[in-house]
Amino acid sequence: MARLVEALNRFFGRVEILALGLENERSAAEAALAKGMPLEAREHARTILSVLPDSAVGLALWADAAEDAWLDQEVVTALADLAKRVPWRADVWLRLGRAGQRVGWDGARDALERATAAPEERDAARLALLDLCDLDLAAGDPARAQRWLDRIPAPLSTAPDRDVALRRAECALAHGDLDGARAAAAILGEPTAIEGRAALVLARLALAEAGAATGASAAALPPADVARALDLGLRALVLDVPGAAELCASLVAASRDVLVVDRVRRVVRAAGALDEPTWAAAFAFAEGRRDDARQALARGLSAGDRAAAAALLRMAVETRDLGALDALAARAAGVDLRGGAAPPLPPDLVRLRDAARRASEGQGSEALDALDAVAGEGAAWADDMRRAIARAWIPAAPRMAAWGDVLRELARTAKLLDRLDLLAATEALAVERERPLRAAVVGEFNAGKSTFLNALLGEDVAPTGVLPTTATLHWVAWAPDPFARIVVRGGQDRVVPHAALKETLRALAADGAKVARVFIYAPIERLKRVEILDTPGFNAPDPDHIAEARRAFDEAHVAIWLLDAPQAMKESERRVLSEISALGVPVQILANKADRLKPDALETVLAHVRDSLAASAITSLTPPIAFSARLSLKGRLGDEAALAASGWAEVEALFAEQIVDASDALRERALRRKAGRIAAELAQAAAARAAEDREAGRRARAEADRLRASAAYLRRDRRTIAAAIDKALEPARRELAADLRPIAALPEERKRADAGVRAYVQERLVTRLSWPLSAEIARAARAGVEPGARAAGGVEEASAAAPSPRAAAHVRAVLMGMVAVHDAPDELAARSIEGVVEAAIDAFAMALSAEAEAPVPPAASAAIELRAEALRAAFEAPEAPPAGA
Repeated sequence: MARLVEALNRFFGRVEILALGLENERSAAEAALAKGMPLEAREHARTILSVLPDSAVGLALWADAAEDAWLDQEVVTALADLAKRVPWRADVWLRLGRAGQRVGWDGARDALERATAAPEERDAARLALLDLCDLDLAAGDPARAQRWLDRIPAPLSTAPDRDVALRRAECALAHGDLDGARAAAAILGEPTAIEGRAALVLARLALAEAGAATGASAAALPPADVARALDLGLRALVLDVPGAAELCASLVAASRDVLVVDRVRRVVRAAGALDEPTWAAAFAFAEGRRDDARQALARGLSAGDRAAAAALLRMAVETRDLGALDALAARAAGVDLRGGAAPPLPPDLVRLRDAARRASEGQGSEALDALDAVAGEGAAWADDMRRAIARAWIPAAPRMAAWGDVLRELARTAKLLDRLDLLAATEALAVERERPLRAAVVGEFNAGKSTFLNALLGEDVAPTGVLPTTATLHWVAWAPDPFARIVVRGGQDRVVPHAALKETLRALAADGAKVARVFIYAPIERLKRVEILDTPGFNAPDPDHIAEARRAFDEAHVAIWLLDAPQAMKESERRVLSEISALGVPVQILANKADRLKPDALETVLAHVRDSLAASAITSLTPPIAFSARLSLKGRLGDEAALAASGWAEVEALFAEQIVDASDALRERALRRKAGRIAAELAQAAAARAAEDREAGRRARAEADRLRASAAYLRRDRRTIAAAIDKALEPARRELAADLRPIAALPEERKRADAGVRAYVQERLVTRLSWPLSAEIARAARAGVEPGARAAGGVEEASAAAPSPRAAAHVRAVLMGMVAVHDAPDELAARSIEGVVEAAIDAFAMALSAEAEAPVPPAASAAIELRAEALRAAFEAPEAPPAGA
């Protein structure tokens, strides 16, 4: 940076210096500075100030000399006095702010902010904005840091601003915005050998991308990704970039690769830093000596080592060590570290600790809420915690899921995504939890399903016949009185006694009515624990029958498949059984009509069934059982000989032990299957919503960049633009002149004194000029950042260049102010208003900058996506084998 005295000599001249005979002192001071003798130059400057205390040249010499001599406190004193003399000089405020930072002066930030307010000194203002960004990044406030960057105009050349890109990447990484970080890093390219800060940014980005792709912490990242990050991190470490030691130490701490650890150890040994607490802890972590690592960091913290605090923080994140995080939080509250008080935990890690505490107390939903706001470097740890909470809710069978928490989370996600269908399905699951087990009796037409159901209940309640009478799903449930309810599509329900059910169904079929479902209620004790679904045959001639049978899979907790023993395991049966098995519905195979086969033939059939099931990878709850439903029903109705010959005793024992007694486990498995399907749909919907929001965010960032570029272009070329617009406003000014012609005949005194006349002139001027002027400025702004845009065009071009309401309001305000202060506003129509146009351009640019800096509220969809994915993954964890397998 140029010396202050050189710039101020040109501005102030040396009249006072010459008049007081101090010219020799001035020239001697400048010569001493040129020779690298700052202390001698300082003495000459102090001599000047002793005679002329307010001399801007003397203060500038003193500041330059003190800065060269590293006397920062004197630099602050000299520049503070100089800033009072030349408060418009951005370079003075910039150097004052930087010197103030070095000595911990409270006014350093304010000085930098004053430097940013000098638009004519763009270089100094830009450097001040970069410094303010760095201050906020160091303070853990990337949002504010980003706003400083947004105020930096686009460069005049086509080359991108690498300093801005570097900090944009750092801000994006701190926010957890990988897309933004990638876009900024693409501008940086491959860093040179001396670009340590850029190397550190790319190292952090490589780790973040690998973690996002694999969902793993640093300890589980692919070796190639770790090697890339380590190469860049070590380059930054050698160049002594702040944060490089913490990153490399965290990589070492999380690594179990002997070669990686040894490579870093050699670099650290060469730097003579092996005994520093940070590195001692990192190598202890790498070797599995966690307690030693914590003790090393504790020693560093006790000794006031700020680097040890930063290292502990980084290692706690990489190793998912809540204990280390707790230790740092406790010490941050009361330990004074070198260079200032111990820094508090970053907000993200405070939220992580809070989430961990809530999760340990069984408040999983509240913990997830706390994790929603975690971003940046804590994001991967937060996602691990989300998945751990979801896994705790859905433990491996036979333990029951925490259905209250799970269903609340599913309902919450469905509401946020406006998926009312999935919300209804979730609410149905809540009801289903309180209902008895549902067993579906499934098979092909004429397999004896309804007869089996009647035998199971010990009462002839389900319709049977030689035709496919079960055309719809028959739901058999408990009630204190026996009756049936027939649900008719588009008609009134029918409530009939059991004896009238078959006849009523035939009558409805004859009338062409469509039966949606039949509910059969009976005061049978077994139905309090198990409800039965009697399904249509899969090979019935009516496709509606087949569709209804498939719908039973969604309703059932377990399926009982009846085979026709004389023709068991046809290809059509094997295909549907595979479908049921793929859905995860437990199946029990029964071979009906065993009374039609001799014992040897029956054994051959059962062996064939077992072999077919094994070949198709279909599992039955227990090995298939042969029986006769016809004889079983006769026996249940009083024929003891038929009951003895039916094989019913084995079926009854199976139903009691494997279905009724296992009802809780079977219901749990079905609930998991259905809830898992809901979770998968929600995760897919959340991912789609998040992708849309990310694209919207990308478009918003691009629009903000365009607005900033337009504002910079308008400010830079406002004189040229104003001259062109002034000419383009000629038609509007002619219309204005016509509007003001009646005023020309009025006496001059009245023109100036009559408030009504002035109000009329203001209204006409604003009406005639504000919109054309705003539109011309908008068109110029667009053409400045989009070279292909035409200066004027059709409807599409005019729409694209239309000014925003805010920008148009700024222009109106300028025009109204012009009328208010002008002695003869009616004369404005006849003269050039180029100066006014310049002011309007500045106001328009100010509006564009404000629009670009308007914060875009973060979309909640990212957190919704992460929570939905955690729950989906928990449901897809391997299940225990089916009951009885």
